[in-house]
Amino acid sequence: MLRRETAYAQFDAERGAPTPEAALSLRQRVSMVIGTSLTAEAVVSMPDEAIHHAFFLEHRIHAALLRAAGIGVAQLKARGTDSAEKLAALGYSSLHLTDESFCAECVAAYGADAVLTQFFVSPSDAIVLAGSPAVALLGLDVGMLLLLCADRPSAAREVLVQCAPRSGTCLRGVPPQTLIETGLRAPELRKLGLDAEAVRAQALASPADLYMLEFT
Repeated sequence: MLRRETAYAQFDAERGAPTPEAALSLRQRVSMVIGTSLTAEAVVSMPDEAIHHAFFLEHRIHAALLRAAGIGVAQLKARGTDSAEKLAALGYSSLHLTDESFCAECVAAYGADAVLTQFFVSPSDAIVLAGSPAVALLGLDVGMLLLLCADRPSAAREVLVQCAPRSGTCLRGVPPQTLIETGLRAPELRKLGLDAEAVRAQALASPADLYMLEFT
């Protein structure tokens, strides 16, 4: 787990204002309101503490604008976006977690478990995160990705495609039952370079498991 820095403090206890490290620059203020109903003049003249999570929601200042403005997770958290759920309310998704630095910021701010609870819930999330730095940062592995692909063989295939299936280690540590429950079977697995011997050696599949996977 990454160490939280001072910049990740939510609000100054006495003033109820963002910490100095979280202050928005002039460029950030102007950039974040492009395309909104707010004017640059209005946002530049606002007190810093008036720009907070509820303000972002009210004026539809969502993920695309916030990222374009270079407003990071530490600054957002200091302004009241103090949970992964609130981060999602601003339009952030699992796709954003494929950015290594952004994912690391999220883990530092909210903890890996909270980030996973919010952004790792569907087969689509597993596909998006597979093969990205987020897998290591969030403590995921191929088996956990495949768990979200139960009865979804097409999704499971896409996950494996991004996890170097011909590396000789792709299925290492994956419970055979997890692989079986995805619905993937021998014909699809062979196309990925995963024959019966590879599945046996990497996933420690038994003869019964291989039979269930239709390796006959």
